[in-house]
Amino acid sequence: MPRVSSKDKYIAQTFELFKREGLSLNMEQIAVSLGLTKKTLYNNFTSKENLINSVLDYFFKNLENKIQASVASNSNAIEVLLLVGKAIGEEINSLGEKVLSDFAQYRFTYHRDKSVFYDKIIRENLKRGISEGLYRTNINFDYSALFYNAAVDFFYSWNGQFNFFEQTATYFFELVKHHLYSIVNIEGRKVLDSYL
Repeated sequence: MPRVSSKDKYIAQTFELFKREGLSLNMEQIAVSLGLTKKTLYNNFTSKENLINSVLDYFFKNLENKIQASVASNSNAIEVLLLVGKAIGEEINSLGEKVLSDFAQYRFTYHRDKSVFYDKIIRENLKRGISEGLYRTNINFDYSALFYNAAVDFFYSWNGQFNFFEQTATYFFELVKHHLYSIVNIEGRKVLDSYL
């Protein structure tokens, strides 16, 4: 098992702290809560913004790992997408309203191109669904990938309005369900209906 660095441990602990307390804590309060000196915290993170961005990286890496685990399952292409939608919703729900509101309020510049990751997941799923005889063969891959990228962009540029994120799991499940109904063939429709 790989050794966890002190910095990685601080990031994981800060993530849990933020979920409980939100992001309004200053660096001294964070250090005290983690049982560190302020100097130790600054030796690992140059600023609070750097710490928050590290926590965001940690969250999205964990989310992407859960998505990859869903994709790697032995399920068919339809179930894989349903599992992915469920994983995304559950992970975002786990943040809670307080930390989501705070992330939106801070509005730190956080640039990570997620479209490549999600684009690859969707395109591979489309190929898999076609090869399994569950999806239509005339799907426009570009538009299907764009549909998901727009949903992902919505989350990444979220402005703190809870119109969809009050029930994140429902939002992502409905998104996946809508997409699946638009791409399945007759056989795929039977399989999809059996899951719903």
